[in-house]
Amino acid sequence: MRAVRYEGPEKGVVVDRSAKEPACAPGEALLRPRRVAISSTDLDLCSGARRSPPLTLGHEFVAVVERTSPLADQKERARALQGKRVVGTIATACAECDLCTAGLSAHCRRRTVLGVDGRDGCFADLFTLPIANLHPVPEGVDDERAVFAELLASAHHAVRMLRIAGKPFVTVLGDNAMGLLCAQLMAGLNASVRIVGRHEHKMEIAGKWGVKHRALSDIGLRADQDVVVDCTGTPEGLTTAMALARPRAKVLLKGSLLPGRGESRIDLSPIVQKELEILGSRSGPLAEGLDLLARDAVDVVSLITRRTRLDDAPAALRIAADPAQIKVVMEG
Repeated sequence: MRAVRYEGPEKGVVVDRSAKEPACAPGEALLRPRRVAISSTDLDLCSGARRSPPLTLGHEFVAVVERTSPLADQKERARALQGKRVVGTIATACAECDLCTAGLSAHCRRRTVLGVDGRDGCFADLFTLPIANLHPVPEGVDDERAVFAELLASAHHAVRMLRIAGKPFVTVLGDNAMGLLCAQLMAGLNASVRIVGRHEHKMEIAGKWGVKHRALSDIGLRADQDVVVDCTGTPEGLTTAMALARPRAKVLLKGSLLPGRGESRIDLSPIVQKELEILGSRSGPLAEGLDLLARDAVDVVSLITRRTRLDDAPAALRIAADPAQIKVVMEG
């Protein structure tokens, strides 16, 4: 079978055409992808910004359940999922550590993350995930929209973390896929929302949704925003977010500040001087992302800027690294 693997800084990304079919461990399902999407995390792994041993890339997917190896209490669920299209929660939990037993399984001390940390990803003909992680895709949601379920759930989680009172001024920083989704979702709140980025053609998509947009070079850092959502994942983005925020504002970080991204030194004094509330936001419940897709409440297809095939994955990853791109989607 084929697997798109990151083999370290010297070899880079290769398409391994003789990869072994992954073993379906007890409690797991064997999945065949129908669509996969390239994420910023995949690009970080390939660039060396995020350290990882060699592994198969990819965690944004819609797939079909080929077979399952259910535990005793999973047999009915496994039968219901057989042959169905699914998306999946990408982090696995041990269910035994102190955080898991405290209800914080998303922060499990022994967790693995599909295509990122300790578990081969979905850029392959076959991959595995625990049955408990899988969610069936509603029939009315096609593959091109379903592949956005994980990203959309993450954006929706950020929106839910914010407590909107009055009609606040909200700025979303970053015209990547996450920024555009956050801006689209937040436009439905009782708030004055704008997205700020560097690429006019990308922000015009937000304009199509009725979301105000401005070029980063055109805005003043007037410390007048009630909420700033930083989707850049860069030190420069956080610095700009703190400059935009008014005293006692909220700054929500929707992206990992990795050492390999830009200038690593950040002046954090505005947090104290302005008494800012800094929030971190990671992934969200997939069921909520699927519900938004099933209700056709969010436009995700407009974010696809390139469609290609798994065989062309090395070239697709190079294309996706171009800041002018938003989302590159691959099929088998």
